[in-house]
Amino acid sequence: MSSAEHQTRTDPDAIRNEVRRTIQQLNEMARTEKDYDQFCNAVLGKVVKMTGAHGALLWQANGDRQPKLTHHSGVPPSETAKAVVTAVDGQHGKAVMEVITKQMPMGLMSESLTGRPADPNQKIDDPFLMLFSPVFNRADSCCGTVELLQRADITPQAQEGYLRFLTQISALFQRWHEQQDLKKLSANADSWGKRLEFISESHRSIDRKETCYAIANEARRLLNCDRVSVGTWNGRRCKIVAISSQDRFDNRSNVVRLLTNVATASVSADSPFWITGSTEGLAPDVATKINEYLDESHSRTLAVIPLLAKQPETADLEMKSRRRKKAKKLGVICLEYFDADVAEADIEEDRNLIVSQSEIALENARKHGEIFLLPIWKRLGWLQKLLFRDHLRKTLFGLLCLGLLTAAMFFWPKELKMKVDGVMHPTVRRTIYPQTGGEVTEVLIGEREKVTAGQKLMTLHNADLEIGISVQEFEIKRIEEDIAHATNQLSSGRVKDSVERADISMSVKHYKKKKVTMEEQLELMKLKRTYQEIVSPIDGTVITPDPKRKYELKSVDPSHALLEVVDLNGTWQLELRIPQVKVVYIDEAFNDADGEPLDVEFKIGTDPNLNLQGTVARILPRAVPSDTGPPEYRAIVNIEQDQLEKLQGELRSGAGATARILCGKRPLGFVCFYQLYDYVRTKLLY
Repeated sequence: MSSAEHQTRTDPDAIRNEVRRTIQQLNEMARTEKDYDQFCNAVLGKVVKMTGAHGALLWQANGDRQPKLTHHSGVPPSETAKAVVTAVDGQHGKAVMEVITKQMPMGLMSESLTGRPADPNQKIDDPFLMLFSPVFNRADSCCGTVELLQRADITPQAQEGYLRFLTQISALFQRWHEQQDLKKLSANADSWGKRLEFISESHRSIDRKETCYAIANEARRLLNCDRVSVGTWNGRRCKIVAISSQDRFDNRSNVVRLLTNVATASVSADSPFWITGSTEGLAPDVATKINEYLDESHSRTLAVIPLLAKQPETADLEMKSRRRKKAKKLGVICLEYFDADVAEADIEEDRNLIVSQSEIALENARKHGEIFLLPIWKRLGWLQKLLFRDHLRKTLFGLLCLGLLTAAMFFWPKELKMKVDGVMHPTVRRTIYPQTGGEVTEVLIGEREKVTAGQKLMTLHNADLEIGISVQEFEIKRIEEDIAHATNQLSSGRVKDSVERADISMSVKHYKKKKVTMEEQLELMKLKRTYQEIVSPIDGTVITPDPKRKYELKSVDPSHALLEVVDLNGTWQLELRIPQVKVVYIDEAFNDADGEPLDVEFKIGTDPNLNLQGTVARILPRAVPSDTGPPEYRAIVNIEQDQLEKLQGELRSGAGATARILCGKRPLGFVCFYQLYDYVRTKLLY
């Protein structure tokens, strides 16, 4: 079956769908294919397969107006056709150039190029049809043509269809060039975007450390390095400050320490190093340091580039020679590739950009860091910006409020209230001490028990006192016997000697005096015996906690307070404990009040919700030690008892209280900060 018959019997819709799919595939290939030769061969092969033609050719016009066959697919129908098509200076070449010149598609029969033979008996090859469509470049100028070698027996309508199809195919080559140009532009834009981003980031901050980290991270992205390190020069050696993709690193690690040695050698010699495996041509000491680092880091390419602060070039109008100032050393930048040998020329443009911008950024950071008292100026600048630029209205309002507050501190009067602690006590209270020491043999009362005046509370037993009484009675009896014996001697008349009688008389007088003394001592001891019965001096309530457990069968002495008896139903008073630092203000208030009592506001700890008032007339002149160390002064607050009527059942002797003594009007600032003023005056300025 011939191709014509096959086309005739084929469904036209199926043919159109197949053409559309082929065009779509070729359009996708024009967007994705990178190699031009592969793209051309694929397109021509698809065209030959799709159209059933003998072949497809791509011609390109060169500078001398001669077409050049660059790509082809298929097989010429005959040797004559091959000779016609490949002839450079023949009619076929002129036809190709005509299509390129007119930029219009056209079709030619092979007979129009070969002519008919003179001998009618000569064998003539099968004629064929040549269809041309111009190919345009990115600038919409015709640069070549696509040629399709088709059978000569196709109808004019089919020929028109092939020309339209061939026109769409020729547009694919222009689209491929457009896509490649777009890719190049995109790549260039991305590259320039990275460069601009590097410049922006490296100059974003003037802090040296932040600048070094920006250079390291952005240079790594721009150069596609595996690692970039930036070091600064301190006059003697380099210190690695920043390593790309590492927020923190240990300067004592082997890699950082060896890289520091290499960077120091490069900056000291003011010489860059570009190592891709061999260290020939370097000084032995430098080569050793580089090899040690490469062995530790396993880098295949190492570039160490010193960063120098270039001196500005200014016109010198003076006609005299001057020594050229040496560029100041700033630091070093180290580039590393772990898996590739990168030549210096491959990244020369980007490297020069990085080095120049890094030098400018580091020099600006260095100058900024050398400003005297920089942290203070930065903080003041931040404060000035915050207060007088961003929040000017709020600042003015705040200053106004501050001025009003300051004026109030100096001119607004406020009552000065001295806050002191105190203890609530009944006005009638007694503390019972033993008159003699001894052992408590019996406790007759308990805690919170009411007693009357003269009621026996406890009994003591002093064994030493009892023994002393017995001894004293025995001594008195013995003295009485001695007196009786001496008196009998005198009365019996047996003593004739006057001297002896006088001695006996003196002895009797001595014994009588001694007896009197011992009887007085005995009476005193018996009086002490009566003191061993502890009685209540007043009517009241025992508030000593659990006296039986505390004292029974235990020894006590006269300095030991045994019991406390108070009259809970009588009047109460508040005993204040005034610190010595506050006495001066209270004394000044007494002087200002001409000796009148000062008002006191206080709250009892057992009922903090109740506000009570009283007056204090004076401060006791003698200070007493306090539990915290500094001495305190005591003062008694007189309370109007009608305020305590509701609390008669709740008042407890020894309950804590917080009082405020009203000391007159003072400026608000003094009332709020007088304690701070006293502390500075006594602790800091003295």
